[in-house]
Amino acid sequence: MRKDKGKEILTRILKDAKVYGLVFLLFVSYYLLVRIRFHAFCPLVIVTGFPCPGCGMTRAMLCLLTGQFQRAWNLNPSSFLWLGILIWFLYARYWRGNGMGRLRYLIMLTVITMVCIYGYRMLTVFPSYPPMTYTRHNLMSESLPWYQEYVDRILAKR
Repeated sequence: MRKDKGKEILTRILKDAKVYGLVFLLFVSYYLLVRIRFHAFCPLVIVTGFPCPGCGMTRAMLCLLTGQFQRAWNLNPSSFLWLGILIWFLYARYWRGNGMGRLRYLIMLTVITMVCIYGYRMLTVFPSYPPMTYTRHNLMSESLPWYQEYVDRILAKR
């Protein structure tokens, strides 16, 4: 790698850090607050107790990065797609210096695929296969007395 190329990449990273630093700080603050209070990250889990299409994504990505491919697949199959998008984005943004370009279409397709996978998993493995499980400690069950009874009746039928 040329010295100039390394300087270009570092300049792009620092520029993005300056522009998106506050967003990153807010994200980390949200993460810490909800993990302390609810032991979860996902707003859907926190409010309803039900898993979302992205449930298990963080653990799946960590498994991918450590070579645990089967475990990543079991946690969230769409993690493979997201890792590919992340790698392509980092390459295009920092190495080549391009914007999103056609990547947004790939992201839309990945989101659609992720929702389809979620629907399939809700029909086939919910509520007995992590991370597709119901979390009893949620805002709806704490604030609405009838909610937990309703959910228990639904889960008993499964």
